[in-house]
Amino acid sequence: MTSINQNSFMKSLFFGQIREEFIFPYPHLPAETAESVKMVLDSIERFSKEQIKAAEWDEKGAMPKEMLAQMAELGILGIAVPEEFGGLGLPQSGYVRILASMAAIDGASAVTMGAHQSIGYKALLLFGAEEQKKKYLPRLAAGELIACYCLTEAGSGSDAASIKTSAKLSADGKHWILNGSKLWITNGGVATFATIFAKTEVEEKGVKKDKLTCFVVELPAEGFIPGPPEHKLGIRASWTNAITIENLKIPVENVVGGIGQGFKVAMGVLNHGRLGLAAGCIGGAKKAIEASVQHATERVQFKKRIGDFGQIQEKIARMMTKTYVAESMVYMTTSFIDRKDMDYSVESAIAKVYASEMLWEVMDENIQIWAGLGYMKEYPYERWLRDARINRIFEGTNEILRAFIALTGMQGPGQELAGLAEAIKYPLKGIGLVSDFAIRKVKQNVLGESMTKPHPALKKMAGMLEEYSVEFATQVEVLLRRHGKQIAEKQFAQKRIADIAIDLYGMACVLARVTDAIARNGGPEKTQLELAMAEAFFNRANRSIRGNFKAMDRNDDEAMKFIAAQAYERGGYPFDSPLDK
Repeated sequence: MTSINQNSFMKSLFFGQIREEFIFPYPHLPAETAESVKMVLDSIERFSKEQIKAAEWDEKGAMPKEMLAQMAELGILGIAVPEEFGGLGLPQSGYVRILASMAAIDGASAVTMGAHQSIGYKALLLFGAEEQKKKYLPRLAAGELIACYCLTEAGSGSDAASIKTSAKLSADGKHWILNGSKLWITNGGVATFATIFAKTEVEEKGVKKDKLTCFVVELPAEGFIPGPPEHKLGIRASWTNAITIENLKIPVENVVGGIGQGFKVAMGVLNHGRLGLAAGCIGGAKKAIEASVQHATERVQFKKRIGDFGQIQEKIARMMTKTYVAESMVYMTTSFIDRKDMDYSVESAIAKVYASEMLWEVMDENIQIWAGLGYMKEYPYERWLRDARINRIFEGTNEILRAFIALTGMQGPGQELAGLAEAIKYPLKGIGLVSDFAIRKVKQNVLGESMTKPHPALKKMAGMLEEYSVEFATQVEVLLRRHGKQIAEKQFAQKRIADIAIDLYGMACVLARVTDAIARNGGPEKTQLELAMAEAFFNRANRSIRGNFKAMDRNDDEAMKFIAAQAYERGGYPFDSPLDK
């Protein structure tokens, strides 16, 4: 399978192909939709000033349950639900824009809102049968039902396929009976609707297997038992509970997506959910930049504003640039979802990784700029930092997602190389495959990818993406030939490939967005800020990519493995202080 048949910008890039038609022009909401989003944002702003008490709720470790009803009154619990089912019917881009606004106000409120609709009933929305949607979506959109998403277990965090919760068909064939437990379920203590994943026995080609199945159930229900609220580092006001499941009966008509199809359903839900999370990171980062700029321009030390010192300027510029790149990635990727004909799985993971790490850096630097004041609880900044930390863990840890980015992206080239090997054995049968491969390699190595859509002011940056796309595809091929199937175990190499992919996607999204800005602003001379941020990002990405390419062959991987092995063997840091001898 070659990438020309794949509707994925990043999967194509793993072949060295830059699919400009996917990213140009940079996407925007239609005027009517944008106006609807603005009305919701205005309502949220008014509501937040009157109702959201973030610091007080954080101190208590809980928000009032009445908040859910108030969110429902605002209409923000069914943002992406089609109007025929009582929702606002906004596209994914509109939904995440609203979630970003809520995250800027209060991380715990955004998580509560997102857990309900980004993941809580998303399986129903994406994979549910028409009758299932008619039965539940209107009540979920209205806030009559509050949803939670029950996937994680004590022994299966990112490894969804290893869950232990089981579902067995009742003797009369009318119910599935579930037993097991779930961990860290957001909204678990207040939910009246649950999406639950459990193992069911299915038969494939005469062989019985345990495969994941997705169920939905209205609560309260006998056998669905929430534990006490968890005490957390951040997002303390959101509800997080363990769930015990004991002989929980779920009607057979409440299976979503088909028996044994739960893994596909879960991954589809998380691909959407990651973008809501990434958008929330953008909202939080913008708020922190505003706070940092305020202090940098007001605080005076040594008879100068601290913002006039180079090290503070560098921090502010870096915070601005990284937020701009993350935002460019997120709304590019949500536009892929809204097109409904794109594979956005790799792009979604990239946006989540980049945005969550960007937010942590921005929040950390905000405290550094505020210095001692930032560390005090009378200011909100330490809470913002605590709230931000979960994002690198939520919706798949960033370590797992880097492995996913690399391995999913390399799957297409790996299949082609396997097919090529087979074609060489039988040259007459495989002549088309061999010739296509040869032609593409000539184009890559001699001609390269020539982009035509970036503005001429971005020619040098576009050339960098063109050059690296070729080198990237070549390095992917080298790794696949070197390691074969063993690439799945080579996480040092996977991380480097993923980090290069993240930088390249950032480059592509920024090129498209700045090109659009130049056109809208009336020329490069009126787009100086965007051009400066693009240049700053490309320069830093260039150094990162070059370093990762070099480290493919010249690295300290074996030394790092040895050090880690010694730490495991010796139970931690094994050395006494040199002063103790």
